[in-house]
Amino acid sequence: MTILTRRSFALAGLGATATLGLNAGIAPARAATAGSAGAPAMFDAALGNYRITSIFDGMVPLQKSLFFGPERPVIDATLAAAGVQGEALPAPVNAFLLRSNDRTILIDAGVGALDMFGPGFGRLTAGLAAAGVAPGDVDLIVNTHAHPDHIGGLVADGAAVFANAEVVISDVDHGFWSDAANMAAAPDEAKGMFGLAQHVFAAYGDRLRPVIPGTEVAPGLTLELSPGHTPGHSVVHIDGGDRQLLMVADTVLNTDLQTAVPEAMSGFDTDPGLAVQSRRRIFDRAAADGVLIAATHVHFPGFGRFVTDGDAYRFVPASWM
Repeated sequence: MTILTRRSFALAGLGATATLGLNAGIAPARAATAGSAGAPAMFDAALGNYRITSIFDGMVPLQKSLFFGPERPVIDATLAAAGVQGEALPAPVNAFLLRSNDRTILIDAGVGALDMFGPGFGRLTAGLAAAGVAPGDVDLIVNTHAHPDHIGGLVADGAAVFANAEVVISDVDHGFWSDAANMAAAPDEAKGMFGLAQHVFAAYGDRLRPVIPGTEVAPGLTLELSPGHTPGHSVVHIDGGDRQLLMVADTVLNTDLQTAVPEAMSGFDTDPGLAVQSRRRIFDRAAADGVLIAATHVHFPGFGRFVTDGDAYRFVPASWM
C-alpha cells in the first residue's frame, strides 16, 4: 500500500508547512472568531426519520495537477467538455447534520480553524448555531476518515469542540493514523497529518470509539469501508425508513472529472489504484439502486445521484422540495 508519498504532495501542490500549518508536531487549531467565516451556507431537507442539513465549511483551492492516471490531454478535454477552464478546481468542504426526535449527529467536521488551505473556513459552528444546534447538543460524530478537512473542526484551542459527543471512526483508519511506524515512514510533508489525527483522538479520549466497518453506529446509520483514499476511508449508509442516502465522503473529489473518467486518481490517495476500485464499486451501487448520495466535495449543497453513461458515469444534482 502506498503511504503518503512526496509525489502525492507535489501533485497536490502542498508544501511542508503550507499543507496544514503543522510540522511533525501539532499546533492546535484556534477558535474561529464570529466574523471570520461570514454568513453560514446551509441546506435542510427531510430524510425519512431524520432531517439532514448540509453545512458549507469553506472552499479548498484544488488544482488540475492534483489528478493523474489518464494522459493529461484526456483530463484536460474531460474538464473542458464540462465547461471547466484554467487550472483551478475549487472544491467545497461540506459537513452533514442529522437530527431525529432523539439524536443529533454530525458526519465529519470540516477544516475548522486550521491554518491549511487559506482563509474562509471554520463555518461549521456558525452553521450549527443557525440550525439551532449548540456544540454541546451533538451526541455523535461519525468521521469518514482522518484527513484534516474532515477532523479539523473537532478541536479548537487544543480542546474538543463537542463536549458531549461520542466520535466513531473505522478501526482501520484509526489504526493507520495512530501508528508510530507509519508516521515515522511518512515524508516530512505528511507528518503533520498524523500529528493532527493523534491530537484529535487524544482530545476525545474515552469518547472516541473505533468501530469495525459494517457496524451500525446509530439507528439506520452504517459505516462501510471504501478504502484507497485512506486505508480506512468509509462511506455512511443512512436508512431513514422511507428514504435512504449514501454519504460517499471523498470517494469522489471532482464530479466533472471522476465520473466521466473514474480512473483519474488523486494526489491525496494513499492507495490510488484501490481508490479507483472503491469509486467504481460505489458508483455502480449508487447507480443500480438509484440511491441519493451526499459527498464532501460535491458542489454545495452536495446532494445528487450517479447514473451510468456507457462505461462511465454522470452526476445529476438533486432537486429537493
